[in-house]
Amino acid sequence: MRKNKLVLGLLALCLCACSTGNKNQANALDEDSYQAILPYESSDTRSKHVGLIQDTDLRVEMESGLMDLSKKYFSPTTVGYKTHQFLDYDELDATDGSRGLLGTVRDGNPNGLNPSADEEFDTGNGIVTNATILVDLYELDWYANDNLKGISLGLVVNGELNASDGSSVEITDEKMQNYLEVTFSKLASYMHERFNEINKNIPIFIAAYRLDDSNTTGKGGYIYEGYYKGGQGSFTSLSQEWTLVPSSRFTDLDSSAATEFASFKEEISRVLPDNTYITGEAKFESKKLKKLNLTITAHGKTAGEILAVIEDVKDQMDTFSSKKCDYLITILNDDTVYALIERASGSSECNVISKI
Repeated sequence: MRKNKLVLGLLALCLCACSTGNKNQANALDEDSYQAILPYESSDTRSKHVGLIQDTDLRVEMESGLMDLSKKYFSPTTVGYKTHQFLDYDELDATDGSRGLLGTVRDGNPNGLNPSADEEFDTGNGIVTNATILVDLYELDWYANDNLKGISLGLVVNGELNASDGSSVEITDEKMQNYLEVTFSKLASYMHERFNEINKNIPIFIAAYRLDDSNTTGKGGYIYEGYYKGGQGSFTSLSQEWTLVPSSRFTDLDSSAATEFASFKEEISRVLPDNTYITGEAKFESKKLKKLNLTITAHGKTAGEILAVIEDVKDQMDTFSSKKCDYLITILNDDTVYALIERASGSSECNVISKI
């Protein structure tokens, strides 16, 4: 059997190069991925993001999701990316009365994107004052030939607000969209007026990621987007959702995939029935399955036993019929990753990276 060595964190085996005109750039993982412009310049906003949202998976989903949405406007074959070239820590910071974008709008902070402390915000389910809607803000910058070609901004917003009586009040879709359209336009104008490099011809894409505490995965998803160019803006509703696998919600959204998962799980359990578990998460866009990430967790297994699981999982990937979904299977033994098995959307082939 052919053996592939495990490289932790690498989810694709094939590297392909495409020219975006940038002199220094990494090779993209595939033709549908953006190339990082090197040397990579880390921003001090990283500490801001970590301080606001501690869940690493959630932060990664916000930024990678913004990349995916950006492909409609900025092609991976023509631009490479940098991050936070304009909105640094100080531009965002709103602690201790700072004048950052994440703060409340007031005389001392006219650019704040959250409502003023005494403003009555209509959630559609009741009035809330001192509302903190905007939680965080991500930035991706698109370059070709060292020239700025566009910007993508990801706003992270709360789906629920705390009322004065301590109860949680959900923001309706209509009221959220009203807030986002005003905020998107204000932010786009700010970027054009604040930074000389961002002239009116530089397109700005903005999307809003709604946190959802009521969702069992806790991930939420992107719900709204706006695109600005030449002073004109347009808006589009989005529908993203993460669900646990297995779960009743997963079955409701895609009964066929739920049935396939049950068959897959039953087959794998026959290989190592004791102390082996399969769980996962599924991402839906407009109620269509787009990502299925499964984790097979085993305890105290030998190399031979783990190898048997890896081989069987690869064989059983045909159980999942949809070719419009990205699949990723992670195999753990005593909390150590021993294999990653990937099948990309549009492909019937599986890539296996194994430590065995």
